[in-house]
Amino acid sequence: MIKIFISLLLSFVVTISSVATEITPAPFDPIEFTGLEFGQSHPFAKVQAHVEGRNISGREIEIERVAAGQLDNAEVEFKPASVKPGGSFSLDLSVILGGETGRVAHHFDVFAKDQPDPITKFAIRGFADWLVDPKDTDIQFGTFETFKPIQRIVPIEVRPGVALKLVGVEKPSAYFDAKVVQGGKALELRSKADAPWSTFDEKLLVKTDNDLQPKVAFRLRGQARGMVVPSVDPLDFGLLREGQAAELTLVLNDVFGKPLKIGKVESSSRMKVDTKVTDCIPSNASCRNLKVIYPPMNMRGVTGGMLEIELPDYKRTLYVRFGALGIGKDTQIMDLAEELNKASTAEASVTDTLKQALQQPLPPLEMPRPEGKGPLLTWQAAHEFGVYGYEVYRADAQDGPFKRVSSGIIPRLDQSGNQGSVYRWRDGDYKSGSTYWYYVNVVMENGSKREFTTPQKVVAK
Repeated sequence: MIKIFISLLLSFVVTISSVATEITPAPFDPIEFTGLEFGQSHPFAKVQAHVEGRNISGREIEIERVAAGQLDNAEVEFKPASVKPGGSFSLDLSVILGGETGRVAHHFDVFAKDQPDPITKFAIRGFADWLVDPKDTDIQFGTFETFKPIQRIVPIEVRPGVALKLVGVEKPSAYFDAKVVQGGKALELRSKADAPWSTFDEKLLVKTDNDLQPKVAFRLRGQARGMVVPSVDPLDFGLLREGQAAELTLVLNDVFGKPLKIGKVESSSRMKVDTKVTDCIPSNASCRNLKVIYPPMNMRGVTGGMLEIELPDYKRTLYVRFGALGIGKDTQIMDLAEELNKASTAEASVTDTLKQALQQPLPPLEMPRPEGKGPLLTWQAAHEFGVYGYEVYRADAQDGPFKRVSSGIIPRLDQSGNQGSVYRWRDGDYKSGSTYWYYVNVVMENGSKREFTTPQKVVAK
């Protein structure tokens, strides 16, 4: 029996996504890959990787092609090859990163001759270090009415010591007019009267004057409502077992109480759904029910799509998202939060207690002392779960301005997260007798940063 763990049912805001995963045994991977790390880069930068693959399957494999998985901005240099057991092949990859920050991965599929499906997959990974703080670029608007314009000024925060300005909109928004204001330090957004009537989660791309991060992706999220509003958006059918059908009703209302006419209703989805327009109960000319009927589920995983509801009196279309999660007839549902709570409160076994008592703490990993005579900074960190590394900033005064002086981000030493690390960094660009102020930032794998130490005064010898 397959078990899946559910922490929430479904989330349908922009693209339909699921927090449930079917646990299946991992297939044998016939190829072992190396050279998958491309190091540190920046959003929208071009990265490259030279990847080596070794055949560990025990049989000859005719590799026909390597393709980027759902990625248009990737190039693959590879010649078809017959690889004997233990033999190797190589390929060169280049990818233009998107607006994501922190640890990033881009996936590739490997195809053998005369096989339609990939025989294996791999991913190249690295770290996208921002110049514009991503916490300023995720903008939640909530629900607003398109006939009542809204405006927002979004200032940006740039990494200390970096010169960067916004210079113009590259990819416009369907919901907002955008322009650069405050000398390139902020973005002004005004809602459009003709914005689509729907929920939205879109990227607005804005160009900068800094080649290290030539663009900034602003994520705009919310719901634009017009003269006709749905009772819910998205329409969530939840979990549907194989063979199970379902029906939900979407209530549509004219906000000004005018008689509501519904024209053609279309749906785009992996599964064909049926719809039917009926009167509301009690009957009301400004209200209509739209019944949405899922046929017996015959798919696994996330299904769903978009309802497009024609409103002839307004010459507009109302868009409403819908979705469901298809599971097997015998799939056992378990609440993840409940299972984790049971595990955390369960009494430890005698074996676990003995192991814990006998285990000696490991000494922290230590970075060697750098050569030279410049100011030496030393810091220690424990429990580095989620940490990518550290960066060092320097200023001539306690109040700044500060500038990053470490060569990029210093990767964390302890990859286990349990042992801890001791770091040492020496300033090689200093003037003897000068006073400097230093602080250390901790950089998390999701790209966020915070001060690890406060500014410390050092006199260079």
